[in-house]
Amino acid sequence: MRRRLDTRDESGQVLVLFAIALVALIGMLGLVIDVGHAYFVHRALQADADAAATAGANELPSAANAVATAQAYGGSAGGKNVRDNIPGVSTNAATQCLTRAPCNPVNAVVVTEHADVQTFFARVLGINSIGVTARATACSPCETRPLDIMLVLDRTGSMCWDHFGRPDPGCTDLENAREGMKTFLQFMDPGTVRVGLAVLPPAVSMSDRCSRPPDLSSYDDNSAPYVISPLSTDFAHDGQLDSSSQLVSTIDCVLGGGGTSYATALEAAQAELDAHGRANVQDVIVFLSDGAANYGPSYYGDTSPYRVQPCHQGVSSAGAIKAHGTLVYSIGYDLDALDGGANTCQDSWGNLEAPSISAYDTLRAIATSPDTFYNKPGPGDLKTIFTQIASDVTGTRLIDDSQS
Repeated sequence: MRRRLDTRDESGQVLVLFAIALVALIGMLGLVIDVGHAYFVHRALQADADAAATAGANELPSAANAVATAQAYGGSAGGKNVRDNIPGVSTNAATQCLTRAPCNPVNAVVVTEHADVQTFFARVLGINSIGVTARATACSPCETRPLDIMLVLDRTGSMCWDHFGRPDPGCTDLENAREGMKTFLQFMDPGTVRVGLAVLPPAVSMSDRCSRPPDLSSYDDNSAPYVISPLSTDFAHDGQLDSSSQLVSTIDCVLGGGGTSYATALEAAQAELDAHGRANVQDVIVFLSDGAANYGPSYYGDTSPYRVQPCHQGVSSAGAIKAHGTLVYSIGYDLDALDGGANTCQDSWGNLEAPSISAYDTLRAIATSPDTFYNKPGPGDLKTIFTQIASDVTGTRLIDDSQS
């Protein structure tokens, strides 16, 4: 008789092996998911670190302001980039000095963002969290870059009015412009950068550059100086503005008055760059105006576009300047004043300019590109805009940490 084979029930062993394999598989899949989530968090933290470092660098050379601003733009609690889906972020900001660029006293901001990311599935393997860190460095200036720069200031009578056209004895708008320009100068290295100042209306004479300009008559004098502080390098020493220098003292003393004519002021600024600028150095014009052009010098004749189309002529004059290779920044300030009346271009006799053009469109066309046009439609602090322009011309940017 043939024996029946002894078959034992192995289903229990298979279940045990399957359970072990399943745990391992869940652990591996969970680890992949958790690592992927950690990667997502890292990208978010890197974006926040980049933004915080760049914002902080825009406040240099003030180390305190740079650190405070970087912290404010970080992803930690209270920061402008805090994310509800990434809790517990810490932001650390510090300044340092890159030796390859001007440093008075610091020229770089380093931001570190860190978060412990809680896991979902990797806990099966005993991994409860994954530490994620992102680091970014931004510099300003990032390199020594020679520049010849002319500031062109609209110091017309409306700079001493409020938004509604009422007299402002404190000339708040003009004071905002002064502080903005001085903020700009704080970013400039006098070892490599020359800066001058032109104004509109022009001064009656250089000796009267701090006097209030007459309403329109200085425009009609073709010897009246628009450039009231030539290109110079004495505006700062040891990282501090020199209030006794011609440039800074002139910025502080100019008074508001008169009407608005862009073209000749821009041309005079370029003439100063041509006459006293350096060869093979980038020329820059930074132009601020609070309203539309409404006059042209009488010596051009009544049929001249300078007289008939002051805004369009400003665009044409700027076009020739840009063709020369000059980088032009323009700032429209409080163009919505007078219920938009400040935005209306007129000829020299008070008629609407034809074809119609607004101050906003004029100033945007005067700029080299949309990226170099800044609009501040209402009155207020101009330091941020001048800081952004300074950062642009000096090269504020994120850098590879290996270069720091």
